[in-house]
Amino acid sequence: MLPTSRPSRILLAPRLLILVALVWAFVWVSGFPRTYDDEELPPGHPLLQNKPVATVVPHPVEAEQVVVAIKTTATDALSKIPPMLLLTHQSNHEQLLILGDMQMHIGTFQVHDVLDRTDADLLAHSPDLERYRKQVQYASHHRDIPSLTEKNLQKEKEVRESMDKYKYLRMLERAWDFLPERLWYVFVDTDTFLVRSNLLNWLGQHDSGEEHFFRNPPDLDSNAPFALGGSTFVLSVGAMRLLFTEREGVVSAWEERISKFSSGYDVLKSALSSELNLEGNHTWPGISGFNPHTVPYGPDVWCEPVIALEGVSAGLQSDIWRLQRDREEYQHRMDPLTFMDLWQRFIQPEGMTNARDDWDNLCSSPDNARWNILFEEAEQKLHGAEHMRHMDRDEEGRAKSGEKSWEACRKSCNGHEHCVQWSYSSTLEPNHNENGKTKCHLSRSFRLGGWLDPQEIKVNGENMQRKWASGWRRDRFEEFAKHQRCKGQQN
Repeated sequence: MLPTSRPSRILLAPRLLILVALVWAFVWVSGFPRTYDDEELPPGHPLLQNKPVATVVPHPVEAEQVVVAIKTTATDALSKIPPMLLLTHQSNHEQLLILGDMQMHIGTFQVHDVLDRTDADLLAHSPDLERYRKQVQYASHHRDIPSLTEKNLQKEKEVRESMDKYKYLRMLERAWDFLPERLWYVFVDTDTFLVRSNLLNWLGQHDSGEEHFFRNPPDLDSNAPFALGGSTFVLSVGAMRLLFTEREGVVSAWEERISKFSSGYDVLKSALSSELNLEGNHTWPGISGFNPHTVPYGPDVWCEPVIALEGVSAGLQSDIWRLQRDREEYQHRMDPLTFMDLWQRFIQPEGMTNARDDWDNLCSSPDNARWNILFEEAEQKLHGAEHMRHMDRDEEGRAKSGEKSWEACRKSCNGHEHCVQWSYSSTLEPNHNENGKTKCHLSRSFRLGGWLDPQEIKVNGENMQRKWASGWRRDRFEEFAKHQRCKGQQN
């Protein structure tokens, strides 16, 4: 007789029950929410990517407590202000002021004439205010105001600077009149792009009740680059209150002295220094006169938050706005917008592997002097503090001459381990350092620059054509970028 299999079936049933229980338990546990301490996760883990960055803000600032005043002119208000308004969130419109040199409207927005309180005799006779008088005349005859713009760019610049001298203090006065007792007052130009989230975080590091004057550009003798055209400045309520509630008629009193100054910015600095003993704190690199194409990318700026950019065209303003929108709404990123982000969006997609004719990447620009690499034959012409500023470059070693041709200049850059770009001019051009005037210009900063047509110039009375060629060592800079990770970086 065959043995029965019943005992085996009896033993199998409990095993099946245990297996089912284990499977059910696994499914149940796997449904638990997975939480970890940040220290347990490796850098770059997906769970860290959308985590808000904790920022200590000792003096929190709400957007409605920050006045942004845009300085404009009657000749370009209608063309330059609308793009700024379009890219400014509606919630910030109540704190927005447009301050110019002629009363006008742009849709529902009013442009305020800050010169309408200027002394009548000055308005009627000052050579500095000739453009203002012409604007009044043109407006009364319904003539086209922008047609007053000089065709010669240098002459137009001088005309605007002459009027600006009388506008700066009046802008402060008008901002206080319209929106008094706000915590902060930010004054910008029509080509300025503000990253408001970074602006609020930065302002929150300072007590608005104290007298603060944050300014750009820095002085020419400072260690920060003088970004030509930069003019953004910030005043605290403490400074504004002291200027306008305790010093009645201060602006009118200063108007008699204004003609002696070279620019409105000089008037502002002198007035705040004399009246409030306020010299100002530099804002580099967060606030500068650079735009994404002219920023000197490198270790000095890489992880720094971008607060304000200048010299930004309407098209580029729109592109930066889209970058912010993509980060905040689509990628849900809460970390500050940094110069690294500008590099990744605006510079990295550029080829920049071959040399470009008729292109100036700003190696020899005055605002690039601190990154301009010195050559072996450069004389030790600078002394004192100025020489000390360049000692770090001596320690890095000097470059060999590249004067003979753009190919020789490129070779010189290739031979210097810190060189990431070069430019070559057909005529001798200044480097604003010990190099003096050269044709070859090397740099430790990485900048895109832009197209520059050949120019007819006079050199020692002789007509010559100045042309530029530029090139980059993108591979070197990419190697630098690859090894950088900013604090709070989410990607």
